[in-house]
Amino acid sequence: MAETSENLEVEALRDAVFEAAPHGYLVLDPDFTIIDVNAEYLDLTGTRREDLIGVGIFEAFPDNPDDPTADGVRNLRASLETARSTGRPHAMPAQKYDIPRRSPGGGFEERYWKPLNTPVLRDGRVVALIHHVRDVTEETIFRRDQAIRLRSAQQLDDLASWQYDPRTETIYLSRAFAIMIGFADREGTLPAADFFALVPAEDRADVQAAFQREMEAPDHTAVSFTHGLVLKDGTTRWLSSHGELVRDHRDALPRFVVVSLDITGSKEREEKLTETLEDRDSLLAQKEALLGEVNHRIKNSLQLVASILHTDARRAGEGEVRDRLEGAAARVQAVTSVHEMLYRSNEVTTVAFGAYLRQLCDYLAAGDAGTAGVEIRCEPVEVQLPTDKAIPLALIVNELAANAIKHGLAGVENGIIRIAAGLEGEELVLEVTDNGTGKAESTEEGLGTRIIGGLVAELGATVSTDAAKPGYRATVRVPLQQD
Repeated sequence: MAETSENLEVEALRDAVFEAAPHGYLVLDPDFTIIDVNAEYLDLTGTRREDLIGVGIFEAFPDNPDDPTADGVRNLRASLETARSTGRPHAMPAQKYDIPRRSPGGGFEERYWKPLNTPVLRDGRVVALIHHVRDVTEETIFRRDQAIRLRSAQQLDDLASWQYDPRTETIYLSRAFAIMIGFADREGTLPAADFFALVPAEDRADVQAAFQREMEAPDHTAVSFTHGLVLKDGTTRWLSSHGELVRDHRDALPRFVVVSLDITGSKEREEKLTETLEDRDSLLAQKEALLGEVNHRIKNSLQLVASILHTDARRAGEGEVRDRLEGAAARVQAVTSVHEMLYRSNEVTTVAFGAYLRQLCDYLAAGDAGTAGVEIRCEPVEVQLPTDKAIPLALIVNELAANAIKHGLAGVENGIIRIAAGLEGEELVLEVTDNGTGKAESTEEGLGTRIIGGLVAELGATVSTDAAKPGYRATVRVPLQQD
C-alpha cells in the first residue's frame, strides 16, 4: 500500500513539474493527436485544454490562410515525421507559425517559434512525441529590425546566410539569401529540392556530397563549396559557400549553417580571361603555323638558288668565277639549313644552336672539307638562339671554315678544323681553329673577310684572331642580351 502511495506521489510530482515548466509542451500520440498540454503552452497560444485534447495538432493549429507563404504545417509535419521515424530528437530552425486568435474577431497573430520534437520510446517503439516550443517572436522581430539596418551592408558585401536541414530536406532562407537566389524577398523555409533544382546538374552532386560527407561529423565541422545557380529568369549566378555543422544539443540531428558570397563578377572575369587566353593561344598557334610555312617556303627557295649556283659553277670550269659561285652556293646553303631546322622544329623564332651547329659541321664535312681531306671536329653548346643571331653565326662559321680550307690548310696533310661554341657569362663564344700554316685569308682583305666583318657588326659582336700553335684561331664573342 505504501509503495502504491509513493508511486502516486511521484506521478503527481511529474504532473506538477510538467504543468509548471517554463516552456510550452504538447504531448502527441504517434498520429500527431494532442494527448496532453501544459499551462505555459496554453498561455502562449491563448487556447484552452478542452479545445486541444484529442484534436490533431494541424487541425488545432492550421496555416494562416491569409499568408500565401505560410509553411508552418508542412515543416512541422516533416520534423515530427523525422523524429518518429528515426527515434531521435529533431530541432527545427526558427519557424514562422501564426496562431489563430480565439477572440470574436478571429484571424491569425504573427508568431515565431523555436520547436524541438522529441520521441518517447518504449521497448524501442515510439509511443508518443513531445513537442517543445519556445516563443521567439520578440527576438525574431528584433533581428528583423536589425536586418533592415544592416541590409545595405549585406547587399554591398553580397553576403547571405541560410540553414540546411538534411533530415527534413528544408532550407531556412535569410532575407538576403532569398533575394540572392531569386525567390520572394522574405525570410522563410523552402523545400531543399527547390533550391537544389537551381544548381546545375554538373555541380549539384558535389554540393549534396559536401553535406553528406559531414553528416556524422562532430559539431562545428566546416563545409565549403563553390557552385553555379541558374535563376528562374535564366540568368546564372556563382556562389562561394562556407558553413558549419551544428546540433542544438548532443542527441539532436545535425543541420548546417551556411554563409554564401555572390562571386558572379569574379567568375565572369575569370571566364573572360580564360576565353581571352584561349583566343591568344589560338592566334599564336596560327602564327606559329604561318611562320613554319614561311620558313618552309624560304628554305625551298634558297635550295633552288643554291642548286642554280652549283650548276653555274660546274659549267664555269676551273678558275675564279667557279670559286666565287661555289662560295655563294655554300653561303646560301648555310642559311637554308637554318630555315630547314625552323620548319622541322616546334619553334619558329628560335634555333637549338647546338643541334644546328652539329648539322652545319656535317654539311661542311660532306662538302668542301671532305673533298680537301679535312676532318671537322664539332664541340657545340646547347642553347636556344633567336634566328636573327643563328643565321649570321652560321654564315660566319661557313666563311671561317672556307678560309681555313682554302688558305690555312692548303697542302697540309691530316688537316683538322675544330668548331667550338661555349657560354661565358652573358656571351656566346664561338671558336674556329685549324692546325694549318697559320695564314690568314690573304695579305689583302678578301670577300670572306668583308662578309665576316659585316656579320660581326650586325650581331654587335667582336672578333679576334691569334696563332693556335700550330694553326690559326678566330674567336667571335656574341652578346646574348638584347639591347
